Amino acid sequence: MRGDSVKAIIMAGGEGSRLRPLTCDLPKPMVPIMNKPVLEHTIGLLKSYGITDIGMTLLYHPQIIKDYFGNGHSYGVNIYYFLEESPLGTAGGIKNAKDFLDETFIVISGDSLTDLDIHKALKYHQSKKSIATLVLAKVDVPLEYGVVLTDEDGSVKGFVEKPSWGEIFSDMVNTGIYILEPEILSYIEPGKNMDFSQDVFPALLSSSKKIFGYVTNDYWCDIGDTHSYINSHCDILNGKLKINIGDQFNEDVWIGPGTIIDKSARIIPPCVIGSNCKIGSGSVIGSHTVIGNNTIVKNNVSVVRSILWDNCYVENGSELRGAILCNHVNLKNYVSVFENSVIGAGCKINERSIIKPNIRLWPEKVVEPLAIVDRNLIWGSKRNSKIFGENGISGIINVDISPEYATRLGAAYGSHLKTGSKVVVSSTNSNSARMFKHAFISGILSVGIEVFNMSSLLTPISRYAISYLKTEGGIHIKTDMDNPNLIRVDFMDSRGTSIGKFSERKIENSFFREDFKRCSSQQISRLNNITDFSSFYVKNLTESTNIHAIKQHSLRICIFSKSEFVLSIVGPMLTNMGCQTICYENYSDISSVTSVLVETNCEFGAIIDSNGENLSLISREGIVVKDDLFEAFISLIIFKRSPGTTFYVPITSSNVIERLASRYRCVVKRTKNSLQAVMNEILSERSNSAGSDQLILNFDAIAGLVKIIEYMCVSGITLNQLLLEIPKIYIDRKSVYCPWELKGTVMRRIINDNKDKKAELLDGIKIYLEDGWVLIIPDADTPAFKIISEGSSAITAKEHCVRFHNIVERIITNC
Repeated sequence: MRGDSVKAIIMAGGEGSRLRPLTCDLPKPMVPIMNKPVLEHTIGLLKSYGITDIGMTLLYHPQIIKDYFGNGHSYGVNIYYFLEESPLGTAGGIKNAKDFLDETFIVISGDSLTDLDIHKALKYHQSKKSIATLVLAKVDVPLEYGVVLTDEDGSVKGFVEKPSWGEIFSDMVNTGIYILEPEILSYIEPGKNMDFSQDVFPALLSSSKKIFGYVTNDYWCDIGDTHSYINSHCDILNGKLKINIGDQFNEDVWIGPGTIIDKSARIIPPCVIGSNCKIGSGSVIGSHTVIGNNTIVKNNVSVVRSILWDNCYVENGSELRGAILCNHVNLKNYVSVFENSVIGAGCKINERSIIKPNIRLWPEKVVEPLAIVDRNLIWGSKRNSKIFGENGISGIINVDISPEYATRLGAAYGSHLKTGSKVVVSSTNSNSARMFKHAFISGILSVGIEVFNMSSLLTPISRYAISYLKTEGGIHIKTDMDNPNLIRVDFMDSRGTSIGKFSERKIENSFFREDFKRCSSQQISRLNNITDFSSFYVKNLTESTNIHAIKQHSLRICIFSKSEFVLSIVGPMLTNMGCQTICYENYSDISSVTSVLVETNCEFGAIIDSNGENLSLISREGIVVKDDLFEAFISLIIFKRSPGTTFYVPITSSNVIERLASRYRCVVKRTKNSLQAVMNEILSERSNSAGSDQLILNFDAIAGLVKIIEYMCVSGITLNQLLLEIPKIYIDRKSVYCPWELKGTVMRRIINDNKDKKAELLDGIKIYLEDGWVLIIPDADTPAFKIISEGSSAITAKEHCVRFHNIVERIITNC
């Protein structure tokens, strides 16, 4: 297939928000790589394969691209422009060019860098007789990409866009380069925002059309953020990507015409210096540095692994380390700019100022002399960083999380809500949690949000407060049970459940942009201080409980908690309900708890964690009801109370729950392995009592304990009798270290090596075996895999776990 029988479409409408301030006044495809727009390199690649009829889809600052390239004749190609009035997505923009696309065509992104062997890709496409061929590349950490699942013959099975770690089933990602037949245009609706990987390709698969993935080992890099932008320059200078840099001055040094370099200056290869530049005496241009045209570097300046665009002026004694200067930046004498900082176009940094690492300065900023800039000077940005972990935000107080951090976070959270919204803000009674809470509240108030400031609360009571006060959401701050210096912050929506990933991203973006919705003094809402909300919670719980049945049985119960605050709520409440309650704050281990039960002649013991979320029970016989057994235990209560109901559990839960469900004609549905996923599903069923009970029993240790006591008293059944109904559970767990960049590879290998087995890809890879199952799931917060298995015996469960632990370890070792 010759190049002249193929056309190309370059998608050049990208705004490049993650690259700001590089792209504040420049479309992403025009960002320079080796002093030429990245789009120019793409055109050069197509031309080298004889592809000269090129269409471009434009959206963001289109005139800049049109003015630069014109009709393309000066670059040896013919360029046709297709303007989008509003975003149409990757596929919708292509539909705009339908009259141009009358033969096989290649779609390529104008803001990625590649030396793809187009001839090989075209031959593969032709050999497969495919309507669509996707060019795939291996990426170490594919979280920001679209993962593509393929069979051994290369046919595409499915897509996962921007997956979580549990959804990374391969390390092969969609490069956004496609070879397509004109027939595909019939699957794209005109004028509609449509995406190839989310809309068009799935529609083709549903129509039983074969599409294929061509895996390339050629260089490919999505210039998506400043880190990849700098790295792409280093890759070129290290010879990983062959592109036309220009005339070489000497080995690994490229210097443009008209450039003057003082004899005492040191030029350390590899590096590039553009045309008409001046490098002063005593200056050092270090390796992996790229300097644009018409840039002046004065005397005794040190530049290492940095990128300077055109018309920059760097005065005496300044230093740059891994930094980016956009066009027309002026650094005065003895300015220091450190790693991964970006100075926007037209900025002026005055004498002896220091720009700390990871700082962004938006265009036309002026920094005063002797300033130390440790905060972004911006109006709007998007940075590829994360503050949310698997469950909320956590960090060491006054190290990771300071009062300044809390105030910014509060403003970011409040900016995510409509002005005038109301939120609950609560904390446990630790001083560090209270400090964070007060700083956080200041940030929320500054953006016009009304706050209900709750005195010391537990997490479940905070969830209840959101519902009771009908607020738009809330946060709860608590200390970690194992590390009192560690603060954890839970963000909740109007239902009291954890906010979703979309909301997390919006808060993160606002946090890093610092474009908070500051309001006037008249718009600052009042602060509503509520001192004893726990009493409302206890009153509501008491009113919804069958106190008469509990008083008739007068159960004798031991309550254990490390939190005096928890005991101060639970003890009096259960006593008022008719239980004989004995509370213990100091206890060491389970054996000591069992001995206390015997000594005090209690029916059973209950252990409640310091945040009031987790409940464990201990029978007089020494059986500890927690984790998997506790989940089976509460499922049994719900099944017996509400036959025919639906019970939601994470994919990690024991199959014993299904066996219990079958006795009572109930249904078990699996969710992803997160509290948020389970809670969301339960809330969808909350209109019935079973859904409400499951929510309480899963996430509220205090109310859950009351519901268990109520059920035992109403039904006249003991804890031990309930436990005898539950089959034995044998689950084993292990963890194996895995570098972040190898997680996708491991997942792909596991899937490919177990094609003959029944598997589920809900969250991680769950493989069903003859006598159990094993789940391999990447940890979202650490460089590790979790291996969880269930078997017909403890030995079988352990064997499954060890076997797949070794498999994962072997894959990692051989990578």
